[in-house]
Amino acid sequence: MSKGVSYFERKDISSQNVTEQYIDLTSRLNTKRKLEERYLQILQRATKISEVLEIEKQISTIREEIEAKEGQLKYLESRVSESTVTIEFYKTIAQKEGVKTSYGSKIWAAIQSGFYSLSEFLISIISVWPFIIVFCIFAYFIRKRFKRKKI
Repeated sequence: MSKGVSYFERKDISSQNVTEQYIDLTSRLNTKRKLEERYLQILQRATKISEVLEIEKQISTIREEIEAKEGQLKYLESRVSESTVTIEFYKTIAQKEGVKTSYGSKIWAAIQSGFYSLSEFLISIISVWPFIIVFCIFAYFIRKRFKRKKI
């Protein structure tokens, strides 16, 4: 893709091999499944209710871990099957000499710029309204206090 291109503003190429991660997750998942089977066998031999509750709690924890690992495996499988290639390019076009913007378009741009500046100013005032209210209340009490002293 980049043959004949002399300059890149930005070029990012990355890849990630998930084979090791996939194998590790698969082995951990198999281990958790075997552990779950052992707990189920112990559950069948349990005699006390407290033992049954404790074993079921452990089985529940193991089941959550199994489901999490299965989700991670599905995610890795989808990453492998769905690769994404994004290419962005543009060509710089030299500005033609002698082309000037009209006086009317400059006025229109100035009006738009003024409108945007005014709207940004109003939004900034709205964002500091609690401070304005506190300031007004503070100024009211100070003014009231000075009027009392003069009387």
